[in-house]
Amino acid sequence: MTVFLNTCITFLQSGFVFALIAMGYYISYTILDFPDMTVEGTFLSGAVAYGLLVSHGINPWLGLILAFIVGLLFGTITGLLHVKLKIKPLLCGILVSTLLISVNLVAVTAGLYGDFAGESSAMIPFGRDLETLTAVFPINLIPNKIGIVSGLRDLVLFLVMVVVFKLLLDAFLKTKCGLLLRAAGDNAQFVTTQAKDAGNSKILGLGIGNAYAAVAGALYTEISGNVNQSMGIGMVVIGLASLIIGLSVFSRVHRMKATTKVILGAIIYQACLTIAQRLGMPSAYNKLIMAIIFTIALVLSERKKVKTKATKQPNGKESANHA
Repeated sequence: MTVFLNTCITFLQSGFVFALIAMGYYISYTILDFPDMTVEGTFLSGAVAYGLLVSHGINPWLGLILAFIVGLLFGTITGLLHVKLKIKPLLCGILVSTLLISVNLVAVTAGLYGDFAGESSAMIPFGRDLETLTAVFPINLIPNKIGIVSGLRDLVLFLVMVVVFKLLLDAFLKTKCGLLLRAAGDNAQFVTTQAKDAGNSKILGLGIGNAYAAVAGALYTEISGNVNQSMGIGMVVIGLASLIIGLSVFSRVHRMKATTKVILGAIIYQACLTIAQRLGMPSAYNKLIMAIIFTIALVLSERKKVKTKATKQPNGKESANHA
């Protein structure tokens, strides 16, 4: 029973964190139809920004805000490359994520050692004396361990954060800017007829999506206990897989908001990974398992689309003949 509870806490923790990436991808991939590769860089950028502030004794909540701003900045750059310079979406993400490899490396070495050549240690370790989010009021009022079940403090923190960011995103999508963002993804010409620039909506959407990814990177440092340059690898797969799983599995639950489906998709995805590890799968196979789960999610998603089209087609023909 204890092993089961600890396993649940483990995949819920990571599921809540990566749900933020999935919500960001909901904006860029689902709403804007923009396959954004930038998140691999902005995830790490958020972790670096947060890690540098925490390692210097600065309030971790300020580090979380800085992570959001950093992600917003580089997501905006991706949008500018696409909208202003007319570069294809996939290439925009690759360009910015490649740029961020150097930026993140130099930021770590310069922030810790004053080495702007980027040749010092590329890792930010968190010592036990550093004040992280889970050590700050009111989170520290929650016991981190009950019996031999541990990780409760992180679990509550991540749950609160994902709920807050979900509510903020839901509220934003109901505003005028949010409606224009949806319209920019569905029909850019309609936005133009309303005397609005669809390009600006795309830039804003990509900025917000990457800001969510950066916050996820900052929160992930609470689990890993450090910041290292390999943290961003595979974030695109995690975000897309969580998104597709959530929207596919709960496609028939019409009263559930898309953001809720995405969060549940992230939890399901992380549960599959955690169970595979608990069954004795070596950690070296993690990326392989991620790719397999993602492939299965894609196949199931495409099959559902085909079935939906097949069921709608007879009705369409019937109505056409009747007319």
